[in-house]
Amino acid sequence: MDFYKKLIFSVLAFIFCFAVMIKLVEPVIERQISNIFADKKLSKKLMKEFINSTEEFTPEKRDLYKTLIKKIYLKWAPLLEEIRIETREELNK
Repeated sequence: MDFYKKLIFSVLAFIFCFAVMIKLVEPVIERQISNIFADKKLSKKLMKEFINSTEEFTPEKRDLYKTLIKKIYLKWAPLLEEIRIETREELNK
């Protein structure tokens, strides 16, 4: 009889530990999965908002887009120039 009590206790302890382990790991896995798909949702939302916002092109939005494009261009201009130089060199070879 003692053997069965120990066996039942061991099985219950194993199930309890397994359940606790799942509860501890579940939020981590959920965060990782949500981070994978968060960028795509954000990207779609941003694209939809961008398309909707260009339909009503007020002077304030024009200034906003102008500054955004300017900042992006300033950030990418050196890289674009480097690419142009490399392609010229490859074409000249």
